[in-house]
Amino acid sequence: MAAVMAVMALLFSVGFHALGHSSAQARHVATASVIGMLEQARATAITSRCAMVLALAEPGELPTSDTRCRLGLFKIHEWPADPTTLDGTLIGRWQTLPDSVVILPGGVNGLRNPRDEAPSTIRYFAAKQPVTGSFHILAFSPRGTLLWPPGSAPMVLRIAEGTYRNGQPTPNTHGSSHDAEENLLHIGRLTARPYQFDR
Repeated sequence: MAAVMAVMALLFSVGFHALGHSSAQARHVATASVIGMLEQARATAITSRCAMVLALAEPGELPTSDTRCRLGLFKIHEWPADPTTLDGTLIGRWQTLPDSVVILPGGVNGLRNPRDEAPSTIRYFAAKQPVTGSFHILAFSPRGTLLWPPGSAPMVLRIAEGTYRNGQPTPNTHGSSHDAEENLLHIGRLTARPYQFDR
């Protein structure tokens, strides 16, 4: 009996270690995906000479049944005077982040977070049907600068291990400090290229 209990405890410990490793790997994969989409949005804005938007769709904001975050790229043919409502074309498909990854609100080191800004409405077509959605966005100008949210300060994105509960991102915390396991992306204003940094 003692031997069986010891084996079970060992397997339980290995399972927790593997789960933690899997969550960290999912966070790193998600971070690479977000960086790639930010770079694609900026490069496409420059080459197409149109504003490009990276939209963040959280659970309940798209007609899906899961609890995963999605990112979409939109070409905005004419930037309006009131950017809270945009007409755009979805480029490709919505990209799904792993189900163990969330985008957290809250600024870091004085940097604003687009997740804290008021969402913008985007009108577009999907499967030849008109769709209207409300999303948190980052917009890039044809010069490759950060166009939205407005202001002069850089922005930060927080990509963390966690889950969405009742539509809200809930990070996994570790240790007595209750710090979230997260990756931070700094997005500048003039070049608007993302890079990862630590607190």
